[in-house]
Amino acid sequence: MPTSGSNTRSNSRPIKVAIVGGGWAGLAAAVELCRQPAPQPIQVTLFESAPQPGGRARSIEWKGMALDNGQHLMIGAYQQMLALLKTLQADEKSLFDRLPHHLLMLDAKSGDTAFELKLPTYPAPLHLLFGVLGIKQLSFSDKLKLLWRFNRLLNTPIVEDLSVNEWLDQAQLPETYRRYLLEPLCLAALTTHPAQASARAFQSVLLQTFNAPADHTDLLITRKDLGQVFPAQAAAFIQQHGGVIHTRSKVQCLLLDKDDKGRLGVQLKDRIETFDQLILATPPAVSARLLADHLQTAPLAASIEQLQYEPVTNLYLQFAHAVNLPCPMLGLVNGIAEWVFERASSGQPQLLAVVISAHGPHLQMTPEALRDRVLAELQTVLGPLPDCIDSQLIVEKRATVQCHPGVDALRPASQSGVENLQLCGDYVYIEENNQPALPSTLEGALRSGVKCAQHILQQSNH
Repeated sequence: MPTSGSNTRSNSRPIKVAIVGGGWAGLAAAVELCRQPAPQPIQVTLFESAPQPGGRARSIEWKGMALDNGQHLMIGAYQQMLALLKTLQADEKSLFDRLPHHLLMLDAKSGDTAFELKLPTYPAPLHLLFGVLGIKQLSFSDKLKLLWRFNRLLNTPIVEDLSVNEWLDQAQLPETYRRYLLEPLCLAALTTHPAQASARAFQSVLLQTFNAPADHTDLLITRKDLGQVFPAQAAAFIQQHGGVIHTRSKVQCLLLDKDDKGRLGVQLKDRIETFDQLILATPPAVSARLLADHLQTAPLAASIEQLQYEPVTNLYLQFAHAVNLPCPMLGLVNGIAEWVFERASSGQPQLLAVVISAHGPHLQMTPEALRDRVLAELQTVLGPLPDCIDSQLIVEKRATVQCHPGVDALRPASQSGVENLQLCGDYVYIEENNQPALPSTLEGALRSGVKCAQHILQQSNH
């Protein structure tokens, strides 16, 4: 059922804004529109085809427990997310355990520690300096080379994009640092293997994390399921500030020929509604379908259809007793599993969440074979485990846009070319001056949604 409230900012006719898609990008746009004063009141209506908002980063129920559709790691560099949570008056401490940056990488074949990086809580750049000096897997001379060469790597602009592997080849970094830290980080951040991944995008991620205030490297371990971290709170805020949310409401098509009042429209199953502004916050494949039927947006749809995708595999393992990892997030190398997360902070100490990014041999395995292989690797690095009494496999086939060199040229801009129609989402290019875009992340989705809303607010001021 839709919920609405009264908007008392002005007695003038409100600007009617439709947001198609209730993922994190669409919710961010709605929150930004609802919170901002404007010369004219803004009436927000959000349409979501699913039973609940949240999009691909949502909660699901399994055996009476709330699981995330995909296990996500937030970091302190997610400044847009943290700003929106402040707008929602959310208590960060109730949502996250904020921990100093600690990456422990274990070898799935031998069980040995392959690499470990701990960043102390010193001001930047001292945290990185002392963190590197504390790496036990590198000699002192390698640490000095690393500090110099890594700094040069981060701060040398990439004129022509290339793969991450080619970029790292030029840097001549210590092999241990590259193989057991940078390459796994690339795969995790870009959901694209280093041989295919964009060096410009990876450099941008590293700069926003390591060449930034020290707290940007903090790990934010969720204490609640993703649905409670942002979607549920955002939906409540929108409704409290006069917005309307329609769930189970699939938009069949867009009506881009303006009516006699100059409005655009959306076609639902049982009705047509018209609006002054439209924000298309659907996944790229859905956006392309909705745009392809119109002459003025068909080229945009064709460009979106050229985007390629990468899957993310999440395997939840339920044990008879609680399982304690050496740290809340554990990295594995030389195996199938890549990242293992404790769920104790979420009140599920008997669960582990295993994440495998992008394409790989794991996609050809049966769920039972994959479970057994991952359990064997975990026993190698952790020792004997309690009995595994159940498991749940979730594969998001189009989890992210493949972040290959030159991908930004295929990404659509937020301005669609049709007046009063904008796009937002983690696949939309929102940067200026040819700066590299963020990969498909929750932070990128939130930034995109906020930018669309700010464009509408700026227009309302004229």
